[in-house]
Amino acid sequence: MIEKFIIYFALFAFLIQRTDSILTFRRFNIEISNQLGGNNKLMVQCRSGQESTRVVFLAFSDVFKAPLRIGFKTLIWCTLWKGPDFKHHVSFDAFVGKESFIHDVCGSMKPNICFWQVQDDGVWARNNPTGALKLMYKWNI
Repeated sequence: MIEKFIIYFALFAFLIQRTDSILTFRRFNIEISNQLGGNNKLMVQCRSGQESTRVVFLAFSDVFKAPLRIGFKTLIWCTLWKGPDFKHHVSFDAFVGKESFIHDVCGSMKPNICFWQVQDDGVWARNNPTGALKLMYKWNI
């Protein structure tokens, strides 16, 4: 009886580590800030599975905010278009519900925000707790 319990416990512990389930159901936020020069607007649309946000137009220094709960396979990807003609665009994974993504791209679980700043040269992530930005994606034509 004790041997079965130990085997089940070991299997459970292994599965928890493999699925990043320690993060499951925790609250998190995605924020996208428009810092485009020339007072250009930014068009934003994000998707997750079958769901999609409405298309949002951000003026300079406005921030798009999307709260979420992390699930087993949470994936949010966004497409951004750069004004004024909205020809330049970029699509990227704005959030992946894995500890490695949260640590390496978002800068950890504190302050529970995956922050993206959009500039003329591309999309930057605040990927560490000190707030330093890192260029992650350049604009497509």
